[in-house]
Amino acid sequence: MKGTSYRFTTTAARRLPCASLLLSAAAVLVFVLPSATTWLQYDRLAIAAGEIWRLVSSHWTHVSGDHLFWDVLTFLVLGTLCERMSRLRFCACVLGSAVLIPVALWITMPQLEMYRGLSGIDSALYVLLAVTLLKDEVHGRRWAWVIALSGVLFAFIGKVGYEIATGGTIFVDSGASHMILVPLAHCVGAVVGMIVALMPETGGAS
Repeated sequence: MKGTSYRFTTTAARRLPCASLLLSAAAVLVFVLPSATTWLQYDRLAIAAGEIWRLVSSHWTHVSGDHLFWDVLTFLVLGTLCERMSRLRFCACVLGSAVLIPVALWITMPQLEMYRGLSGIDSALYVLLAVTLLKDEVHGRRWAWVIALSGVLFAFIGKVGYEIATGGTIFVDSGASHMILVPLAHCVGAVVGMIVALMPETGGAS
C-alpha cells in the first residue's frame, strides 16, 4: 500500500488554517489582557490548589511583546503549513504537546514556579513538519530533499543544544524580559511532533 503524500496540492494550499489563526489570535488577546495572563499562566502553587486548566492555558501566555511576537509568528507559519497538510495531525500535535509539556515540567522541575509561552508547541510543529516531509521524500526517493530536511532537523538539535549550553535564546532577548529558558519544553514538544509524524496513516491526510 502506498503511503500518503503530504506535498502541498492546490486544494491543501487553499485550505484556510482556521485552527492556527484562532489559536494565534487567542495568544494575542490574552497578552493584551494582563488579568487573563495572570489567570492562565502556569503557576505551580495555583495548579496544586486545583487550577488545573493552567497546565494547558499557560502556552498562550507570554512574558513580553518580543516573546509574544516570535512565538506567535512561528506558531502561525508552522501551524498553517501543518494544518494544510493534515488538520488531524496538526490538532493531535498541538493537543499532545500542550498537555505533555506542562506535565513533564510538573514532574521533573518542581522548582519551576511559573511558565509561559508557545515555544514548546512551536518545537512540536517544527518537528512534525520536518519529519512528515522527510518521510514523503524518502518514499519518493528524492535524496537531495532528504539531505536538506535532515539538515533542518539537525539545525533544531543544534538550537536546543545552544539553549542548554548558554541558557539563552536565539531570537528572544531573554535577559531583557527576565525569562528563564526551559529547554525541556522544547525537547518534549519535539518528541510529540516526531511521534505524531510517525503515526501510521488512518485513511490519508484530512
